[in-house]
Amino acid sequence: MHESPTFQMLLKAHGWMLSASTTAKLLGFASTDALRLARSRGRLPIQMFTVDGRRGWFAMAEDVARWLDETTAATRSEQVQPENSRNKSTVP
Repeated sequence: MHESPTFQMLLKAHGWMLSASTTAKLLGFASTDALRLARSRGRLPIQMFTVDGRRGWFAMAEDVARWLDETTAATRSEQVQPENSRNKSTVP
């Protein structure tokens, strides 16, 4: 995972730990409140945690990068095939 360009970009821009605000933006949430609600409902695709002596919730850059890479790969593999390459049944 450490070779992932996504992880390297996140690490360079934000460090190993991402704030809730940064995590919300990267995961596509409209706000940190939306992220908090998803977290409280157990609907986040990544694990978040607290740190003693610091306020708020955090995520690891590696977890967010992995989710972004997997989601992007899944989206690419699900793209619709061109019309002429679909299987067509013919009626005699």
